[in-house]
Amino acid sequence: MAPVPNAATTRAFLAMSAATDWGVYHVDVKTAFLSAKMDKEMYIKLPDGVDPKGLEEMCRLNLALYGTKQARRLCDIKLDKDLTEMGAVRSKVELCLYEWCHTVHGRVFILVYVEDLIVAGEKSDGVEAIKRFISGKCEVRDMGEVKDFIGMKFMRNRAAKNLTLSDLGHSATLLKAFRMDKATPNKTPMAPGVKPTKKGAGLLPEGNRYADLVGSLLYLSTTTRPDIAFAVGVLLRFMSCPEEDNMRAAKGVSRYLHGTTRLGMFYGGSEPLHGFVDADWAGDMDGRRLTTGFVFTCNGGPTAWASKRRTTVATSTAEAKYVAAAIATKKALWLRKLLSALSVDGGAVAMGEDNQSCMAPVKIPEATGRTNHVDVAYHVVRDYQAHGDVAFYFLPSADMPADGLAKPLPSPKFRAFQAAVGVGEDLGAAALAPGLAPPC
Repeated sequence: MAPVPNAATTRAFLAMSAATDWGVYHVDVKTAFLSAKMDKEMYIKLPDGVDPKGLEEMCRLNLALYGTKQARRLCDIKLDKDLTEMGAVRSKVELCLYEWCHTVHGRVFILVYVEDLIVAGEKSDGVEAIKRFISGKCEVRDMGEVKDFIGMKFMRNRAAKNLTLSDLGHSATLLKAFRMDKATPNKTPMAPGVKPTKKGAGLLPEGNRYADLVGSLLYLSTTTRPDIAFAVGVLLRFMSCPEEDNMRAAKGVSRYLHGTTRLGMFYGGSEPLHGFVDADWAGDMDGRRLTTGFVFTCNGGPTAWASKRRTTVATSTAEAKYVAAAIATKKALWLRKLLSALSVDGGAVAMGEDNQSCMAPVKIPEATGRTNHVDVAYHVVRDYQAHGDVAFYFLPSADMPADGLAKPLPSPKFRAFQAAVGVGEDLGAAALAPGLAPPC
């Protein structure tokens, strides 16, 4: 497999660089796979039109050629060996992240994405030292400061120490491909109160078109547009047998994108990791299963988020929120380790929760009378709360950002949700909604 970092790692890496005003540079390794030697004896047939010039018809393959199964893996092994030789240390939390410390050049972080390297350092000569070393091992192309990476567009104001990530190109391509570039815009991705069900009637004659549209929306919802994550999560439930109503709902999300193509994620300041969690009890009309949503912000922008229908059926709102809290806690622990690997110190992760009945078993483990039926896997939240790894506090539902990841919201609340998680067009003025700061 090719080395690909978690999307949250990339966002945390860039948010940290913006907050510390580190330079971020892009290095492209040319024909990266051909720099690694094959680990097995393999022969290839010369393609038609190639003059063998005395060679045999079948030639032994010495280097990891594109198309071989192990090429990506061998390239990763060689790159790891080269960076380790220089003294860089591979993170145990994220295997695509390296840290290089030097008494003169300072600290430098390297993020590997297949054959692209993103290098950030506190000193420019440290970054140049990394570039020189890598160029001595293989042929590279210095792309300068990062402007575009894996489809994301970078807009950075180093004087203000802020960064904006957007994906205008993918949004425009999607809208044009599905002929939605001239559609009437919607104010929200999904109207409040909408609860799609499988009727078994009005099936689309060709479901591939629906799958293509939802798949494109899914990519956006996991990279730069957390505001459509809930709506896309609902649409994914009907991939096997889409109906006409589902296609209309998917086009509704596209209409929303048409009016918000300029939106992106804004990172500014130096706010610590902060989590928000919510759940919709029995919102799934087909199986009455719960939907959980969480979002973590760091330096004012979204670092990780999710909106997903779970396999369990909760018997109460309190149980649904408790399950969501346990799932979000696991993510919080990983993000805490990731930020520690990026030399970002932090204590307990503040976690906003809007249900007092859920808060009771989290903070008071002895109060187990009404939670005996809850799966033991979800009680992990109690231990981490007691150990000080996470710190849950009550946050009123009106100020809960994760509400937009658990259910469709009306337009005013949806705009507040966007601002709270750092998504908006006027990103320089983006600010958290009132009441989001944890109590002292």
